[in-house]
Amino acid sequence: MAKKKEKAAAKEETVQAVEGDVEEDEVTDDNSPEAYTLTGDYRSDYNEICKRSDVTPVLLRPRALTPASSGTEVAEGQPTTFTTKDKYEYLKPCIETEKDEENKDSIKSLYIKGWKVSTCILNVINLSAPQCLTTISLWRVGLDREGLHIIINMLSKLSVRNLLLDGNPECAGYFHLLLTEDCSLASLSLRSNKINCTDIAPFATALSSNKSLTNLSLHNNSIEDEGAKHLAQGLRINRTLLTLNLSGNKITDGGAKAISDVLTTLNLTHEEIVTRRKLISENKSSLAADEPPTTPGGRTKDRPGSNSRTGSHTALDKKGKGGASGKGNKKQDKVEKPGTKDGRKSDLGNKGKDDKRKGAADAKKGNVKKGTAGKKFQEEKEHEPEVVEFSNPLLESNMSEKEGKIIVPGNFALTCLNLNNNGIGDVGITYLYKALHFQENSTMKRGVRGLLRLTLKNNKFDQDGRQYTQLVDIMTRRDPFYEQPIIEEDQSNLTAQT
Repeated sequence: MAKKKEKAAAKEETVQAVEGDVEEDEVTDDNSPEAYTLTGDYRSDYNEICKRSDVTPVLLRPRALTPASSGTEVAEGQPTTFTTKDKYEYLKPCIETEKDEENKDSIKSLYIKGWKVSTCILNVINLSAPQCLTTISLWRVGLDREGLHIIINMLSKLSVRNLLLDGNPECAGYFHLLLTEDCSLASLSLRSNKINCTDIAPFATALSSNKSLTNLSLHNNSIEDEGAKHLAQGLRINRTLLTLNLSGNKITDGGAKAISDVLTTLNLTHEEIVTRRKLISENKSSLAADEPPTTPGGRTKDRPGSNSRTGSHTALDKKGKGGASGKGNKKQDKVEKPGTKDGRKSDLGNKGKDDKRKGAADAKKGNVKKGTAGKKFQEEKEHEPEVVEFSNPLLESNMSEKEGKIIVPGNFALTCLNLNNNGIGDVGITYLYKALHFQENSTMKRGVRGLLRLTLKNNKFDQDGRQYTQLVDIMTRRDPFYEQPIIEEDQSNLTAQT
């Protein structure tokens, strides 16, 4: 019996010890950085998470310089738009921030530049990042693959619109991981990252299906002609990218030709034709699913079906019975009124009344403004920029067939293209001119102008050549900010007319 009591006591001690360990674990979990709840004050959140992570906090500093306070005495003639700091303060590692306009304690932009950022600091930034953060800039911070995954995790839970990762060549082959399905990025800068044609291939594949990115900068990389061809493949399907910077990438005439070809027309490949048929069948099935269900008698649940002897046939029968006058004629007159069909009023007949009812309802709700305010509201509506939405190019209705190939319009969504500091010669200029001449005179995309700005400084073509002169003439006309010079009439002619 004594032995049994000893065993039972030992078991109780073991259970108590285990429960004590569990309680200690729960306490430590509550003090972990992941368990911290953000308060909305970024500075206090950042310092608290640094403390819980046992990380020395890096200095937080406002990005914009604040002017000197009005209370300090300033010598006459001395500027007041500066502040003095310690000798080496601006050379120390820091995190520059911009305050959010709505919540002054939070931030909307975060900038780090010129110093090696450890994964511990990136984890703290990830855990302390507020929901209103829209811009992240990491310039030459020695970002590696592990750090890039932390950035990707941050993007998955925030609505970051602008991301700058310039000067981080260790991640050159992994930047395609940024373009996920739920990507919210609108602007991405990957300058000076030593990206080559092998690195750009998966990125171009991810770009083809991306639907958020509008601005992409690949300045000062090494994608060359092969990489330009990969990007051209990505631009076959992508219809959201508006601005593309490919300056300083060693692109020659071959790369210029690949980009020019995607700006004109596209010959669909076998895989694209198969995908097109699948998309069309999916659209048809979705439309069929939206139609109201029918009953065995041919009626729908939304509207009862009509008999075989209704409508115009019934009216004609009654006319034959009633003769030239009588009730039959009255019913016939009702049937033959313009804007009616089968004795029922059509949508066209009710259009005017519906518009009046809608206007009256809007006036009651306050949507319609009267007097000068209404005119101003109308003018503002008229001056609103027209947003052109591009559908999937594989579903283009404006297509043609030539020699057994299906031809659809090319990429008319790209509006700005920067090809400065490359090796493009006269042959490449000819390809670009033909592409822009096609867009200028094409009827495949009515109302869409295509490329509006093209820069070609510091290349190898002859600037006095005929093709380049014609190209400049086309781009001058297409530039939305170009103002045609006003030709002043001769003063003598004006005086003679008066």
